[in-house]
Formats: sequence, C-alpha cells, structure tokens
Amino acid sequence: MPTNSKIENICPFCKKKIDRPYWAHVQSEHPDEYKKKQTWVKLFKDYISLGMDQEISLQVIAELYNTSPSEVKSFLKQQGVQV
Repeated sequence: MPTNSKIENICPFCKKKIDRPYWAHVQSEHPDEYKKKQTWVKLFKDYISLGMDQEISLQVIAELYNTSPSEVKSFLKQQGVQV
C-alpha cells in the first residue's frame, strides 16, 4: 500500500475537513451515523483507492463494526458497489 498517498476527506455529516481516519471522526463526532451501515461504502471506496486489497478491506471494516466480512460484502453489493 502506498505510504505517501493521502485522501482528503470531507465529513458528509458536518462538512469539516477530516485529518484523521474517516471512521474515527464519524465514530466520535456522529455516533448515530456511525452505527449505520452506510458508512461502510465510503470506507470501502477509500481503502480500495489507497491500494488496499479488497478482501483485507472487507475484513478491516468487519472488525471496525463488529460484523462479518460476508455481511459487509453483501451490504456493499446491495448498495451497487463493485465488490
């Protein structure tokens, strides 16, 4: 994974520029939104754009949200994300 790649994130909820990982900001600043699966879509797209392997991305998201990679994958497919 490239170490010098940096994605500039803008929070979709408060529109602030995010300097830390997207999920950490949403978890601390928008806990109700964090509980929703919709945040998985942005996380997955961000991880893939940084060069993270698809299966590892699914595993990381599953661990962050205490679920299974298959549940994450199923949800992403339902949202029209190419998985």
